[in-house]
Amino acid sequence: MSRLSPDQLRSHRFFAPDDLRAFGHRSRHKQLGINDEEYKGKPVIAILNTWNDLLPCHSHFRQRAEEIKRGIWQAGGYPVEMPVMGLSETFMKPTSMLYRNMLAMEVEETLRAHPVDGAVLMGGCDKTVPALLMGAIMVDIPIVFMPGGAMMRASWRGEPLASGSDVWKYWAERGAGNLSCEDWEDFEDHITPGPGHCMTMGTASTMTSITETLGLTLPGASSIPAVHAAHSRMAAACGLRIVEHGLGGPQALSLPHARVLRKRHHR
Repeated sequence: MSRLSPDQLRSHRFFAPDDLRAFGHRSRHKQLGINDEEYKGKPVIAILNTWNDLLPCHSHFRQRAEEIKRGIWQAGGYPVEMPVMGLSETFMKPTSMLYRNMLAMEVEETLRAHPVDGAVLMGGCDKTVPALLMGAIMVDIPIVFMPGGAMMRASWRGEPLASGSDVWKYWAERGAGNLSCEDWEDFEDHITPGPGHCMTMGTASTMTSITETLGLTLPGASSIPAVHAAHSRMAAACGLRIVEHGLGGPQALSLPHARVLRKRHHR
C-alpha cells in the first residue's frame, strides 16, 4: 500500500491552488501562528475530542489529545484538534440517546467542511462511540478510533464494586434498611474511582469492543483501562498509525481494508 503523494491529499485542494480562496486558507493559517513548513505537503489529521467538564467518562481526554498529537507529529503529519459534542448518560436528561444523531451529523459536517485528510476519533461512552463512527464513515476518509477505556475496578469495605451494576444491589440494601445514610454516603465516595467509562461489560464496553472487532481501533485498544500508562501509549500510537498506514491510499481504513491495519500493527 503506497503512501499518498502531497498533491493527492484532500487538504491539498484547500491550501495549494494559486487562487484567492487558497490564499485565504494559507494566510489564516499564518494568523494562527503556523509556519508553512509545519503543514504544507503533510497529511492534516483531525482529532475529534468529545471532552467536556460534565463527561466523567472522558475526563482524561485533554491529555490523550496531546498524546495523539505527539504520534501524528512523529509520523510526519499535522494534527488539528477539533472539539465535538460529548454525550454523557450521567448528566444529560432525559437521555443522551436523544442527541446521538445530532453528534453524528456534527462529526460528518465538521470533517467534510475542513481541510483534513484523516481523523482520530476520541470516544468511550456508549452513545458517543456509534455517533462518532456513523458521522465519520459518511465522509469516507481514513479514521482510527481511540477508545476511552474503562475506569479501574472499585472496592468498598473489602468488596469489589462495579459501577452501573452494584449501585442497584446496594440501593436495594438501603431500601431494606441494611445501610444507614452514612453508609450510603461512604458508598457514594467509592463507586466510581476515576476517569473512564463503566468497567462492567455494559453498553460502553460493548460498543468499543465492536469497534475493535470491525478493525477501526488498534488491536487490543478497547481493553486498556483509562488510567493505565498503556492507554497513553496507545493514544500516541493512534496518531502514528493514522499517518503511517491510514493514508496509504484512498479509503485505507474503510471497513474492507481494516485487516491491513491489524496485520501491520503486529509486524
